[in-house]
Amino acid sequence: MITQIYSIQTVEEALACIEAGADHLGLLPEQLEDGKPIPCGVPKSVCHDILNACRGRAVLSFLSVNDDPQFYYDMASEYHPDIIHVTGKRFFVSEPFVKTIKELSPGTRVMQAVPMTGPEAVDFAKKYAQWADLLILDSVAPDHDEIGAAGVTHDWDLDRQIVESVDVPVIIAGGLGPDNVAAAIEHVRPWGVDSLTKTDEFLPDGTRLQKKDIAKVRAFCQAAKAAGR
Repeated sequence: MITQIYSIQTVEEALACIEAGADHLGLLPEQLEDGKPIPCGVPKSVCHDILNACRGRAVLSFLSVNDDPQFYYDMASEYHPDIIHVTGKRFFVSEPFVKTIKELSPGTRVMQAVPMTGPEAVDFAKKYAQWADLLILDSVAPDHDEIGAAGVTHDWDLDRQIVESVDVPVIIAGGLGPDNVAAAIEHVRPWGVDSLTKTDEFLPDGTRLQKKDIAKVRAFCQAAKAAGR
């Protein structure tokens, strides 16, 4: 069972997550969203430092919420990550897009985020599985239309249906943490599981700190590996 942890911001955090059992590390290169800097955005120099420290030790997934394909092309050319994670609101993978990414960065895989908003997600997943190397099934927060970072689960029956319907690896995400990842794996039987919100640090008042709680990361990875045997 592959374990993926978002959102890495420093070399130290990356190495600690690898030691805790993470197979994939996700990060967001600095970018704008609706004209504002994206939370957890990582400066270019730090992205390169993380790549240099972690290549061969973990799979590096670089995410963008951008709807301009040129941003993804620039990301592929600059970083040559293991995976490019496409999670725009209006832009989705296509055959020409994937072809261009692989020309710019041979060996890079393309992962399409699937918004798990209801039964329509199954047809969405089937469509984009034609071109994507991987799919990640993620929740959409009720108060905005962005895919991911919602901190809530969704209908795992739909996840299971997608896993059984496509021929590419599927990672499930959305409100997964040490407390529920085993149940999700047993229900869905995915290729991998992803965690962001529920492996972050929180203050006693419930305020989320946008950095990883390594004890939670370790517990998440251990629970996932045990359930995935």
